[in-house]
Amino acid sequence: IISPEIEIAKSLQRKLEAPGALDNVPFADNKIRLLEILINEKCPLINIKLNALTKKFPKLDANIMGVVREEKFIMLKKTDEVIQGDKAYVVINASQMKETLLAFGHNEKISNKILIIGGGNIGFNLAKNLEDSFDSARVKIIEKNKERAEYIASELNNTIVIHGDALDEEVLMEANLDEVQTVLALTNDDEDNLMVSVLVEKFTKDKSDVNEKRTMALINKPNYALLQSSLKIDDFIDPRMNTVSSILKHVHKGTVENAYSILNGEYEVIEAEIIESSELINKELKNSNLPDEIRIAAALRGKDVIIPRSDFIFKKEDKIVLLAKKDFLHVVENMFRISSI
Repeated sequence: IISPEIEIAKSLQRKLEAPGALDNVPFADNKIRLLEILINEKCPLINIKLNALTKKFPKLDANIMGVVREEKFIMLKKTDEVIQGDKAYVVINASQMKETLLAFGHNEKISNKILIIGGGNIGFNLAKNLEDSFDSARVKIIEKNKERAEYIASELNNTIVIHGDALDEEVLMEANLDEVQTVLALTNDDEDNLMVSVLVEKFTKDKSDVNEKRTMALINKPNYALLQSSLKIDDFIDPRMNTVSSILKHVHKGTVENAYSILNGEYEVIEAEIIESSELINKELKNSNLPDEIRIAAALRGKDVIIPRSDFIFKKEDKIVLLAKKDFLHVVENMFRISSI
């Protein structure tokens, strides 16, 4: 059974683990990660061709698969460049997350002081996850409903629960808003989530700290995404996309073990294992006859993460992470089918 609230809470925790990334998705026993990274004005990679980046960062195991540019996904070729405003999808060696983000001009620190607005299932599960995995995190929740506030306070060990309305300046001050590094607005009301995120800037007394705060808002109505930049909210969380990605891993055929949806399913990043019956086994990448709409991003062989070059040979039990366009998913499933019958 897939619980959307639990999946969203897990996704939010991963985002907190990778400050500077819009998303952070684990593949291949957590050895490989997919990062979604905003290319801002500080990015030193702008106007550099992708094939030159390999020479610039020879020790970095990273593969820029494509970008969302003007609401369209573009698979990048070796001679292409990233430009300001792109959202880049980068498959990396999970052990090099900090170095990769730094290469893209992001050196944000992991937040230790976190304020969650809304103690519903998402906020509650996120706080519980943070208690289990972030030893240094100081988490507070503001919950409007008194009974719910009392319940989650009794279930959580190290989280401070404040009963009150987060739209009230006094309640935000009680939560020591000036000290908070990340605010997550996770109520069931889109408008409240937007308002709280805006009020964070208004009520922060030390204006020099405003740009250091990260705001994230749960938004169910897609049209509100148009307001993100004008309201200066760092990240909108679309609960549908988290749920879609969770479902995809269960519906694909063959040895597909994980899947992540990009642009409402137009593209997918997929993890699958090479088995005896795979048509790729013992083939070189350059001789695999893959269509342009399928791109091999990385492989896990034993404990080693490999960014494949043209002479890479697919071996049994390799865990392959790849990008595929929606219309070519049946090709991927056939490549990794259990048998030829």
